[in-house]
Amino acid sequence: MDWDDAPGEGIDVIDALVERFPAPADAVKAVQAGERVEWTGEIDGSTMRHRVLLADDGTAAVEQAVFVGGVLEEILLCAWHQAGEQRDLLGAGVLAALDDLHTAVRPVLEAEVRKVRPDYTAAVLHSFREEPEPNGPGMPMFGWRLLHPVGPDTSWEDTRDTAAWNTSQTMSDWLGYYDHVPELQPTALVRLLRQHDVPAVLCADCGKPITDRHPRWASSWVTPDSERGPMCGDPEARPASAKPLLGTLTDLEFGAPHRPA
Repeated sequence: MDWDDAPGEGIDVIDALVERFPAPADAVKAVQAGERVEWTGEIDGSTMRHRVLLADDGTAAVEQAVFVGGVLEEILLCAWHQAGEQRDLLGAGVLAALDDLHTAVRPVLEAEVRKVRPDYTAAVLHSFREEPEPNGPGMPMFGWRLLHPVGPDTSWEDTRDTAAWNTSQTMSDWLGYYDHVPELQPTALVRLLRQHDVPAVLCADCGKPITDRHPRWASSWVTPDSERGPMCGDPEARPASAKPLLGTLTDLEFGAPHRPA
């Protein structure tokens, strides 16, 4: 059963699941009957997923997954294009880099939770890869996940690790919640990915993720930022040394191309 046709933006996962199934054990029975129990949504961060899984031996678990987003998703998309014929080799490097990133960020998230729960220990997440989704850019989906075993007394709250949940917000660069974490900055992300042979590139001038191997922009450096594309920076933000007297345009309206750092 797909009772979750639209992503639940701003809807709490626990509220959404309890509304249909009072406890995970109830959801397991639904899955055993052939239904699908899955919540997908985001709250001020990248996409998250809660779903009930059954193993071949009959044991059940709730998957808590967080997908990459924000600037990291843009960097990976550009690197995926940049890899060209070597794309099949890209996945292992990305997964290794994501594991390293989690190792660096997990203590930060754990310390935040310990301010209100001193005995809290953040769960260790594992990177994962899935096939490209329909209507996406063609790149595999990457993220981190944790499996929570389901028993007779398991509650939905037992299936949500707080630090894992907050990992979603580390992917939201526009919020600025984690600008103080060096490992999450674009230059650090690119450096980490390159250590694992992922061909990530930033523009030397504007700092945007770029690739020159997108099929519609062959040999032109372009970013997936829809406001920029092949243009580096904002031409309107570049003051002209002298304004024309009769016309309204200057050569600056053409902007400038990206160039790799």
